[in-house]
Amino acid sequence: MKFGVYLGLWDDKILENSKAEYIFRNVSEIGYDDIEIPLNEPKNIDIQIVKKLSKKFNIDVTTSVALPLKANFMSENEKEREYANEFMKNCIKIANSIGSSVLGGVIYSPWGETNIVKTTQTLDFLAEGLKDVSKYAKGLGVRLCIEPVNRFESNVINTANEGLSLIEKIGSDNIFLLLDTFHMNIEEKNIVLTVKQVGKQIGHFHTCENDRGVPGTGHIPWKDIMNTLKEVKYENYLIFEAFKAPETLKSASIWRPNELTPDAIGSSKESLKFLKSLM
Repeated sequence: MKFGVYLGLWDDKILENSKAEYIFRNVSEIGYDDIEIPLNEPKNIDIQIVKKLSKKFNIDVTTSVALPLKANFMSENEKEREYANEFMKNCIKIANSIGSSVLGGVIYSPWGETNIVKTTQTLDFLAEGLKDVSKYAKGLGVRLCIEPVNRFESNVINTANEGLSLIEKIGSDNIFLLLDTFHMNIEEKNIVLTVKQVGKQIGHFHTCENDRGVPGTGHIPWKDIMNTLKEVKYENYLIFEAFKAPETLKSASIWRPNELTPDAIGSSKESLKFLKSLM
């Protein structure tokens, strides 16, 4: 397994070379293999800066995204479905450009919308849309990962079982699940059994504590999770997904950031040390 950390612990954009270099340097010096870059606002990411710094500091890049309002594969409005398709393909193109082999997140409906209409027809729309973008992603060497999120962020895919059912409906060999310990703690009966059940369909993994704090400071069963990930032979990234940048806090409903992640460098060091101790 490889270890990564989320850009949002420092910032939500990469536009200034000096600030971005500070982040990449710290990520490298702490000992991470990867930095995960959000593509929620594609214009906030300077592709050339990312490519340059990734090479300079020998840091891998992964990407995540949450669909914006009106980018809705499940809408009865054809223009909203087309926008979702265009938005995703642009993110896939960016992911490929900066060397990311994975794009995961809320890729099925607008993030934060909890009144999406779920009918046979709208689910068919969703499956058709994701099948098309997964084919496009495969051609560019980008693995797509559906992230089940908690009931307060979406009403479409909350559990791993719902995600697996959608994958089966899509019928693509380039769509997997992104499991997130924070969301699983809310929605799954048993996190460890869920990890075991998903098994080879785990394409990406987010780590944070039950309160969105640093792993090891709450009640998530980390040792059992790590042992199960080894058991199912998961060899991809474990991303410490935490939020510190002011722009990201409100969207993630984090109101006590100084308690959860007192500082970016210290929190990322603590997370990496703890998780590596369980290997």
